[in-house]
Amino acid sequence: MTAPNAPTDPAEPGQAPAQQTVPAHPPEAAPPPGKRPLLKRLFGMTFWGGLKLLGLCILVGFFVMAANFDPGNPDFNLAEALRAILRQSFAALGWAITNFWQPALAGALVVLPLWVIWRVVSLPWRK
Repeated sequence: MTAPNAPTDPAEPGQAPAQQTVPAHPPEAAPPPGKRPLLKRLFGMTFWGGLKLLGLCILVGFFVMAANFDPGNPDFNLAEALRAILRQSFAALGWAITNFWQPALAGALVVLPLWVIWRVVSLPWRK
């Protein structure tokens, strides 16, 4: 038995459950995908996405410049320009495949010893 002034346990049988308090300002939910403005849906991107887009523009720009792309030239031929860009792309890919091991090895000679030293030094603080 409980005393008349004692607080009641809501888990006791025959008692109503305690009321839960509702927050004054419910958290705002994200709008559904179709409710965002058109420009936000088209051009909204993260900072990392913007950096990747910039890197892609620079990479493509190298190939376009290597193909001597000049749309103002009266002898401009779009099909030949695309062929030149593809030809340069495959030439660059071939160079990267045959010569990849040289910069990878040179970088590994510097990076791997520093990485091992860092792992050994930071060992006491790692879980």
